[in-house]
Amino acid sequence: MSEQVEKLKATVTELEEELQSLETLDDEAREVLEEALREIQAALNEEESAELEAESLMDRLNDATHDFEGSHPTLTGIIGRLIDGLGQMGI
Repeated sequence: MSEQVEKLKATVTELEEELQSLETLDDEAREVLEEALREIQAALNEEESAELEAESLMDRLNDATHDFEGSHPTLTGIIGRLIDGLGQMGI
């Protein structure tokens, strides 16, 4: 498995842990992030990620980053790393 995939999986795990620890995140925002995580995990577990709607996923992650910049800086940083990792992989 490539180093990029391993880094991305580690970042996904970090986001999962952060979501579990946050008590102040509203239900809608949490659902958006959890759905994005499911899509990323599916793409990472498949040899071909053709079913991943990359543009839609990236849009949602970017929107989430803007929503959380002030209130959840750690979450914003993790999402930013996910966006970078996905971009490097061409997803």
